[in-house]
Amino acid sequence: MGQVVAPPRTYTPVLEQLANPQPVPRWNLLNPSLFASMDNTEDVHSFAYRCLSDILGHRQSIERIVASYFGSVNTWFTIVERASFETALDGMWSTPSAETAILLLAMRLAIRTPTNMSNAGMGDSLYLSAKTLLSIVQTKVSLSMPLLQAELLVAMYEFSHSMPQQAYMTVGRCFQMTRAFGWHYEPFWSEERQNLAPRELKMCSILWWAVVYMDW
Repeated sequence: MGQVVAPPRTYTPVLEQLANPQPVPRWNLLNPSLFASMDNTEDVHSFAYRCLSDILGHRQSIERIVASYFGSVNTWFTIVERASFETALDGMWSTPSAETAILLLAMRLAIRTPTNMSNAGMGDSLYLSAKTLLSIVQTKVSLSMPLLQAELLVAMYEFSHSMPQQAYMTVGRCFQMTRAFGWHYEPFWSEERQNLAPRELKMCSILWWAVVYMDW
């Protein structure tokens, strides 16, 4: 018999994936609210707010999630400005916002680490619900920085839960959003704009480098 030859090193990642396949999404774990269609009297903002309440619970529960997020993840991955977000959150109770709702779901994902939950990956109901609602919202509203922030937090969750393929696609969407915002064109960063809207451009810069960081 001939000597058994080990496979080339270039095949190793493929063999590892075959030996440890990623979990198949269990779509029956989705929150029932996401299957309810919007009627004639409900817009996407009210729909997202209703889904958020069903998934995360009452206002006090959501405020605890926000406090936990800003006390943990946002201390080192500072992509959300607390003051402006809390203003948006205060307004959401009277005027629902789909963008704020999906960002809240992403925050909840971000504070769930592999060390304090089962490594369910794509079998996690909160993750599947957040991805589904994010897709719905993106088809109904214009691109915005809260949506980019939510995508970045989802990508971080995917990286930390061993879902590199999903994370790669999410970061790709982030990159396309930055193109749509005009961040790839020098006039966007002109000195005139920096003088007119320094706070806005600072956040744009932070988010741009966050995308670059996630792409590494």
